[in-house]
Amino acid sequence: MKKILLTLLSFLIISLSFSQKSKIQDPTKNLKFNSVKVVDHLTKSLKLDPKQKAIVMNAYGEYAANMMKAQAKTNMINKVGNIGVQAKEDMRSRKDLNKHALRFAAKRDKMINDCLKKKQTKLYNNLVRGIHPLTLDIKERKK
Repeated sequence: MKKILLTLLSFLIISLSFSQKSKIQDPTKNLKFNSVKVVDHLTKSLKLDPKQKAIVMNAYGEYAANMMKAQAKTNMINKVGNIGVQAKEDMRSRKDLNKHALRFAAKRDKMINDCLKKKQTKLYNNLVRGIHPLTLDIKERKK
């Protein structure tokens, strides 16, 4: 009787552990957290003073807000699109999102480059290549 009860209890625990919903994270919420991580990473790498750090924080905050708006717009386009033309709509929305990302990144980089010194600007241009433009994830580049 104990073995049967123990077996049933273990199957119940195992089945409940696999049936839990996985946490699907919203990429737009990750942009806010990742922008803070990026600014901290840049502050350490570039040795920014407080004024420069504030400018970089504002630039990346504005970039993250703009990217969240752009992602919301492209998601709306995907929801409105027809079922038969879904692949073309997905491709068009990705192209639109990439265009937005390039435009916002150019604006962000101009703001940041204006406040940096020459050596910091060169190092920033190398560091920014390791930052994913859509998610702001930091990848350590191989030298």
